[in-house]
Amino acid sequence: MTENDYHAAQEFLGKKSHGLMDHEDKPIAKTGFPVQNYTIYPIQGRIFYVAAPNVFTHIMMKNVLLEAVKKYPERFGTGDAYDVVEAIRLIEPSFDTTQRHAQFLQNEQFGFIMENNGGTIQDKVLRIDLFREIKANAGGKHDFVGGVLHALKHFSYKGSNMATGKDINDIADPEQIIGLAIKAFFIPEETEQTAKGFIGRISLDENYWLKFSFYLEPVNAVHFINTVHKEKKKKVVAVQAVSD
Repeated sequence: MTENDYHAAQEFLGKKSHGLMDHEDKPIAKTGFPVQNYTIYPIQGRIFYVAAPNVFTHIMMKNVLLEAVKKYPERFGTGDAYDVVEAIRLIEPSFDTTQRHAQFLQNEQFGFIMENNGGTIQDKVLRIDLFREIKANAGGKHDFVGGVLHALKHFSYKGSNMATGKDINDIADPEQIIGLAIKAFFIPEETEQTAKGFIGRISLDENYWLKFSFYLEPVNAVHFINTVHKEKKKKVVAVQAVSD
């Protein structure tokens, strides 16, 4: 990352962050990061940056979540978001209760994903939170709403789910979900417009799509991950022509 690229990304990020802060009526917001908090993702000949605070970086890219999955597998795949938060807290015990740690992780822990095209930061930008909130579900447990911890319920590490779900789709580490989000957002195989954003589909395997629903905050043109689902692909039936 050159010095010019860094300053261009910082200027772009500052404008987006200030706009979101004003729109959401927040007293403070993260408006820039040191260069070491930028991660470069080269994908299909294109260059993407993920700028994130230390906590997000440590959990997703420095293996805190992966260590939690390895050390406390019984807290994953339970259907309750607070079990996952507690596993993370036990690895890095910043707070004395699960609820306080959840509130901390919910507040301004995100990555901004942007594309550098020939030295110019493109207008299309995705913000990925760890999660937007935790909500009680009908089963008496709790779900992650939005963000990467919501998406990770569809993935596993060596047979252990990486969030609240039961799906077994092994990936090498939690950071891989960021690359999948980049593909679904910037380079989807299929797209579908919605009332408040769009859907991007990428192949999970030969039978299923990974379907990302992105929400657009229109005032500042920042997208967020709304939901992620596994969707069965439609079978294409070949029709054989009958000759006379």
